[in-house]
Amino acid sequence: MIGFFIKKAFFDGWDNLYLLAALNGVFLVILLLFFVVPVALGAPTWLIIVLVAITIVALSVWDATVTDAMYAIADSKGVHFSDIKAAFFRSLKMGLIMGGLNLLFGVALAVALPFYLGQKATWAVFAGGVLFWTMILAMLILQYVPAIFARDGGTPRQALKTALYLFVDNPGFSIFLLIWRIFTFAISVVTMLLAPGPAGTALASAVAVRLRMKKYRYLKENPEANRRQIPWDDLLQEEKELVGKRTLKGMIFPWKD
Repeated sequence: MIGFFIKKAFFDGWDNLYLLAALNGVFLVILLLFFVVPVALGAPTWLIIVLVAITIVALSVWDATVTDAMYAIADSKGVHFSDIKAAFFRSLKMGLIMGGLNLLFGVALAVALPFYLGQKATWAVFAGGVLFWTMILAMLILQYVPAIFARDGGTPRQALKTALYLFVDNPGFSIFLLIWRIFTFAISVVTMLLAPGPAGTALASAVAVRLRMKKYRYLKENPEANRRQIPWDDLLQEEKELVGKRTLKGMIFPWKD
């Protein structure tokens, strides 16, 4: 399943490269206007702190919007400007909630964690370790939330409960997905975050949720099935047909494939 996940995430992104670049461009514009320019102009510290908070929330809202669009791509649907507009309003509440959580992450990273690790007392080291691993655990769970919300709708609370269940039931895959998202973002430095960029990490979560949820549909339809022996080849057959027989050579030189 992981092998096909990588293939689908890669080729879904390649087939929509211009869309990814456009969506990533909005991420960069937000970062530029609300953070880079004020810092370059020498804005006072208090204003920088306020603008950083605004930037985090704005990026979170846009990430939720992009994830909604990326789920449509993972679902083999086209995405147009009107879809992005609808996705923005549909995902606004989720984005604001994620923005609040990301603000907590920011405070934990910038203030709480350095404070604990800067203390020599045993309790401080322990508290710092607990905080660090709590943040990792939260990242493993929250990486699913916007994509689940894009898939199921409902409420943010329901999306969080489903994400928690996905993590508990698939801890190994969740760790792999987080590593894949970090890798996807890291290689985007080469393209100045235009591709695959943040939209690429959102697409990875969308593809992961779409493929992984097939497991639960199968288990619901086959309650006597062994949870440890999921027939992924059969479950992914339709998805494989949609992706088709794709190769790196055919991607670059389609006339030779």
